[in-house]
Amino acid sequence: MSGWIDIKGPVIADTVYSDGQLVAKDATVTLPGITMATADHRAMGTMSLPIIGQIDSMEMSITKIGIDLGLGRLVRLQAMNIELRWAQDAIMADGATKVEGCKAFLRGVPKSIPGLTVEAGSQSENSITLEVIRYQLFAAGAELWLVDRLSRILRVNGIDYYRKIGSLL
Repeated sequence: MSGWIDIKGPVIADTVYSDGQLVAKDATVTLPGITMATADHRAMGTMSLPIIGQIDSMEMSITKIGIDLGLGRLVRLQAMNIELRWAQDAIMADGATKVEGCKAFLRGVPKSIPGLTVEAGSQSENSITLEVIRYQLFAAGAELWLVDRLSRILRVNGIDYYRKIGSLL
């Protein structure tokens, strides 16, 4: 069927790993947006266009239930590797459903130690925010993007936008 793309359904489950150790299941994770710095250009007035290779701060957050060793492994005041894996439903053109796997690989540094909420009869939800240095995303086995600030890689859909800049330096 031409013009069809699978319809993505809900996330079924997720896991979070810090330096290869499981730290959370069914967590709420907000992956970073990638925002290019912009510059103003004069063209019939002012036009703001992205500066390829200049990226604003990237942040991610992980909200997990419970005060435990998993939380402790996420609150190290040093760079760490985070891996997020999740499964999501997808509806295909013939109406059948399948489960797809997605993964995100990030390197980041926690920006703070979270305040904790402890209340009898309630679950403790704790959120950690990290400054992201490296971010790579895969959906159904295909790389969508890789942003590695220290290695100067800005690859989106297989195109390395920083390569030409790097060759000039």
